[in-house]
Amino acid sequence: MEGHVLENSPENPCVGCGPQHPHGLRLVFSREGAEVRSALEATPDRQGWPGRLHSGLLYLALLETANWTLYGLRGRVGIPVRTSALEAARWIAVGERLALRGRLARDEPAAATVLVEALDASGRRVASLERAYDLPDRATFLARMGYDEAPPGLDEALPP
Repeated sequence: MEGHVLENSPENPCVGCGPQHPHGLRLVFSREGAEVRSALEATPDRQGWPGRLHSGLLYLALLETANWTLYGLRGRVGIPVRTSALEAARWIAVGERLALRGRLARDEPAAATVLVEALDASGRRVASLERAYDLPDRATFLARMGYDEAPPGLDEALPP
């Protein structure tokens, strides 16, 4: 993957980006200028309708891309407060590889909105969504997420 690959802990349990998750997507992200990028393979084990990528897995990949876009461009995590519906232009055939691209559509000190797109091999947009985040201070983040302390791997992604 080109660009600056964003570091991800091998112990990350996430089904979308956990590098060792036994059934996860294992997405890897890189920052390239004002975008964060990844790719999703529509493999046979990711089917919904016969011969087609499960739309829930496409949605999951776009959510992960939104989260990593915020981290990759702002250097921190936020609390998702609104996520749009998946806008899909067409079904994705098994065997296709999608390019995932995220960018900041709105960037303020205490809030941000990320736009994410999935592109086919010819560069056409096949799906997109927007995700809005609150960017609270550390104590507020932990309280709203229900944590007594930051889990391993999140500590450095939160403001002091």
